[in-house]
Amino acid sequence: MEQNSPFFKKNKIIENEFAFAIFDGFAVSEGHTLVIPKRVVPSIFDLCSEEYAACFLLVKKMKQYLTHKYQPDGFNLGVNDGEYAGQTIKHAHIHLIPRYKNDIENPRGGVRNILPDNSGYKENALQVVAGIIEKNSKILIAKRSSNKDLGGLWEYAGGKVEEGESDEESLIRELKEEFEIVVEIDKFLTNNIYKYSKKTINLKAYKVRYISGEFKLNDHDEIKWVGLKDLKDYDFAPADIPINTFLLKNGI
Repeated sequence: MEQNSPFFKKNKIIENEFAFAIFDGFAVSEGHTLVIPKRVVPSIFDLCSEEYAACFLLVKKMKQYLTHKYQPDGFNLGVNDGEYAGQTIKHAHIHLIPRYKNDIENPRGGVRNILPDNSGYKENALQVVAGIIEKNSKILIAKRSSNKDLGGLWEYAGGKVEEGESDEESLIRELKEEFEIVVEIDKFLTNNIYKYSKKTINLKAYKVRYISGEFKLNDHDEIKWVGLKDLKDYDFAPADIPINTFLLKNGI
């Protein structure tokens, strides 16, 4: 079994009955370490309970060793499990990566950054929801009040998700406040992260079903029901434009 794993050819830093640690041959930071089970299995989830516990006991000991040796400012801990998670060596292993102040410009999010940030977390974006309300094959657009930022531009009504709210709860509340209508949320459609000069927002669009209530304009100068093909005739707030692109391509 050993000859099938390149890890056994490396110098060990420390070991216990079921696992050992080595320095990564392609280190992304000073002290980047791998903790590896002595039994060759492709997935860390194939380990028995004793082996699994021994690996993470060694992670803890290596963290102490690296802290003393390199004085890092933090750590990332991660596992690539499977081809589509980036695993290239079919012998399970745990990455322990020391992190240092200013090693990258913006470390916010840590391991989240292995995938593109579609939530706006890294930019600390405001979470905003917008309702795409459909009626007789047309959708509702609303013109922002002239006395507000981006006044006079068209948008899909909605607003900021408040702390403790789900997207759906927020959108139902916002549409009640803005139009005094009752709605149900059908499904998520798309999102767009947009950087304005003073803030970044993650605008999430949902298809919405109108239930009841007479439309009243509490927060907009005008509303219109328009066909998708007519969206190009209106000047939309920048963050809403990608929603139009999505709707024109995919429909509602």
